[in-house]
Amino acid sequence: MKNKSLAIIIYLLFFNKIALAKEGMPQLNPEFWLSQIFWLTIIFIILYFLIQKFFGPKLFALIDSRTNYIKSLLEEADLYKNQIQKLENEYNVIIAEAKNEAKKISIKLKNDFNDKISSKRKEFENVLNVETLKAEQEINNFKKQTLENIQNIAGDFSKELIEKITGTSPNSSNLNAVILEISNKEKKSQYV
Repeated sequence: MKNKSLAIIIYLLFFNKIALAKEGMPQLNPEFWLSQIFWLTIIFIILYFLIQKFFGPKLFALIDSRTNYIKSLLEEADLYKNQIQKLENEYNVIIAEAKNEAKKISIKLKNDFNDKISSKRKEFENVLNVETLKAEQEINNFKKQTLENIQNIAGDFSKELIEKITGTSPNSSNLNAVILEISNKEKKSQYV
């Protein structure tokens, strides 16, 4: 269907000169085509000249300046990106150094604390040993005094007991000698 209508239009345009001209379309009349092609060519040449000499350079300059501006913005963005990366690296280095320094300080404080605790413990052990020795000496002295007092008490008690039982007072030196001999045996048996 399209082929037939196209064929009719071509026939009317080229072969039938009067067909459309009578109907009110003189631009399709072949006798005016030469002038139309001439003016069309002149107008296109003038437009081409105007675009080539006036509008084109301005547009290309605008496009070039826009491209250069975009490139400068991209370069500036890359520069800022590099600076941010450097700052981030410096930040990471500072953080790492701070962590290491904190670990060193923590270890140093721990060692100092342990040293102080050790020295205080040694001082306390020394004081405790001194106090223990003093207490042992006091106990030993008290023990000696008690043993000596026991001998005297035992001698006095024995003397009174013998007096009550026999009614006569025993010889103090003989009684003390017997008590001394018994206490010496006791001492030897305790320390052996």
